[in-house]
Amino acid sequence: MAFGIICEYNPFHNGHLHQINEIKNISDEPIICVMSGNFTQRGEAAIADKYERARAAIECGADTVLELPIPYCIASAEYFARAAVKILASVGVDKLCFGSESADADKIYKIARIACSDGFRALCREIKQDEGSAKAYFDLLAKESGESGISSNDILGIEYAKAIILGGYEMQIYPIKREGAAYNNKSLCLGQNPSAGAIRANIRELTDDALSAFVPEATLEILRSTSLASLSNASGGIILSLRLYDGDTDKIAVSDKGLVNRILTLSHEYCGLAEFERALQTKKYTESTIRRAILYILLEIGANDISSDPEYTLLLGASARGREELKKSRRGRGGILVITKPADAPHGRQRELNGRADALYSMCCDTPQKSGFCMIKNPVIK
Repeated sequence: MAFGIICEYNPFHNGHLHQINEIKNISDEPIICVMSGNFTQRGEAAIADKYERARAAIECGADTVLELPIPYCIASAEYFARAAVKILASVGVDKLCFGSESADADKIYKIARIACSDGFRALCREIKQDEGSAKAYFDLLAKESGESGISSNDILGIEYAKAIILGGYEMQIYPIKREGAAYNNKSLCLGQNPSAGAIRANIRELTDDALSAFVPEATLEILRSTSLASLSNASGGIILSLRLYDGDTDKIAVSDKGLVNRILTLSHEYCGLAEFERALQTKKYTESTIRRAILYILLEIGANDISSDPEYTLLLGASARGREELKKSRRGRGGILVITKPADAPHGRQRELNGRADALYSMCCDTPQKSGFCMIKNPVIK
């Protein structure tokens, strides 16, 4: 059996290394990661491509890194968690480890069971469970569970537990106390594990010596040797694509069609992505909500794309032990195929969306790449 981690590693930092080391202190079982591809849940382009981020994880102790495909990696917590847990269960993972503010497995299971109950679902019928209503949903869940509030990492933990319960998986959760700054804290302080967001926000200004205080050597080498990425690099192309969009907006996976219309309308009034996103923000529409919606439009992701199960997962990296484990479950009980080469992916909707996502990401790199540059990459093998 194996431990599983659901992650973005954007980038892999000392807090992530702490988590892997904590697992190794508990068990000598393999560690299998499901990691977001070239885009992340906050609607951002990952700072380094998926293979380079997988390289850091393998160098720092993970045994296998599998891709959480588009569209799940940019979906809301429920769909993000459900797809990732299904992939892990499919390759034999029976223990799921994640960072948590509370690190209280009993509390997380308690809240998850309430969220799965028919009674709570009835209370939620008036709440559209998309990005715009996430706060209302979790406020209601906190009230019904008798908890004073539910923190950000615990939200994901609850969704993982829900996915395990509803999927009927034989998987236990192992929350580890999250150490360091909050995920949305953009400041860097020596002696404290900063958020990945803080590292991304400051990475181009930091010297190697300064950055080495927050990330392992493997990450430092990758960040200094690869082309970094940001949506801002593709600003003009994104705005132009939105201006010229003529698809069916009803099929876009955003329940609030007012947001879709607002994005398409305001795209004609702004020339830069940063000012465009600021203009779109309201109390209802956060930065992450807006960025996810923009990606849904650009990639033409529909509701069925998010609610359907993954067709396959791509192997991004593996150690020798990781390769042996994969031989035991090349196609797991969930029927999710593990492929080694992108070109071997079955033709279908997931492959189509992945191609679009890679094409967009190629223009987000500091040094623009050919649209299929990830198609010719091989998994990181240690």
